[in-house]
Amino acid sequence: MELTKDQTQKIERFAESKLDSLNWQHTLEVREVALKLARLEKADRQIVEAAALLHDIGKNRGDEGHVPRSEQLARKFLEKEGYEQRFVEEVVYCVSVHTLPWENQAELLTTPEAKVLFDADMIQQLSKFGLIKYSLIFSEELQGDFKEGLIKVRDTLFKCYNLILTKSGQQLAEPGYKFVKDFFKEL
Repeated sequence: MELTKDQTQKIERFAESKLDSLNWQHTLEVREVALKLARLEKADRQIVEAAALLHDIGKNRGDEGHVPRSEQLARKFLEKEGYEQRFVEEVVYCVSVHTLPWENQAELLTTPEAKVLFDADMIQQLSKFGLIKYSLIFSEELQGDFKEGLIKVRDTLFKCYNLILTKSGQQLAEPGYKFVKDFFKEL
């Protein structure tokens, strides 16, 4: 299925309406990386783009359980907009499994599109933005014990790098990994 510009813009507007500015910025950056990876991994660009835009729409600040909400909201929106059922199912699948490697279940990501979305999400974290985002996530730890808080931020970002599934993803992640490694080395 080929998305029209209007369809893509509708998905963008819907996703933006569900996210705070921090998660919207994350989503835009994930989409950018995901589109590069989709080309390199020969994944369906349309599924990847829609899944990247919708992957975190169920997120609330400080809430870990966003995946089921994101999945439900994505399905409801795509079905209401009249997308083909196969497209809906593939996008929702990508959204539903996009955090499983964090839970040591990477083998459950069975499509190139799901792997691309996961890798793009991890690669996006290995950036200045990711460093800021995780500093906000671990702000209490940083305030309580700065050194221990920094270790949590660093280790989480290193985990992002170590979980990447695709060869192309590993290559795209190298500059970000080097940035994070050098940042903490200098700190």
